[in-house]
Amino acid sequence: MIVHSKLINLVPVIAKSNLRHGLKEKVSKGLNSNINYNQLRHSHARTMFIRPGKFYTKKYFDSLHFHFCLAGLPFFLFIAYQNFFVGPAILNDIPEDYEPRYWEYHKNPIKRFMSRYIFEIPERAYERNLHFIYVEGCKQKMRNLEKKVKTMMKENQDYKAWYYVPVPKETLEMKKEYHQKYGSLGYESKYTK
Repeated sequence: MIVHSKLINLVPVIAKSNLRHGLKEKVSKGLNSNINYNQLRHSHARTMFIRPGKFYTKKYFDSLHFHFCLAGLPFFLFIAYQNFFVGPAILNDIPEDYEPRYWEYHKNPIKRFMSRYIFEIPERAYERNLHFIYVEGCKQKMRNLEKKVKTMMKENQDYKAWYYVPVPKETLEMKKEYHQKYGSLGYESKYTK
């Protein structure tokens, strides 16, 4: 029975194959026409479109998924354990002689863990910020003092530094008298007031 059913399934294949065409037809048509006939048979004018492969894209997303699960799964399990078994902190009365540590003020156990072992102590961060503000204030005072010194040296021109031009002493005395008599703009004092 099984052999009979396989033979029945082969009948349509044999009927459509080249076996039903005679040898005379193949010889008369020639070799090239037979190749073209075999290429177009059962095709229904369909063509194969060439598309870029998705191998590297799938490989990249598989690798991304693997590493995300490799790194994220332990964190997810740790967070689930902390939330299900440890739970949030409960507010209780503090004994007289006990002072709570800085990490004990957080309600969530994960925040307590991170503030204790990862983040900086709040008092230390506060002192560091105060020191930074003090250093910047000192720098600002020094910049203001340096600006004032430069301005004074530019006005007087009597010190060997940024604005010093070597001139005889008599010329400086004449310049001071000129400024006293006519002012810094070169006009008489009665016109500058």
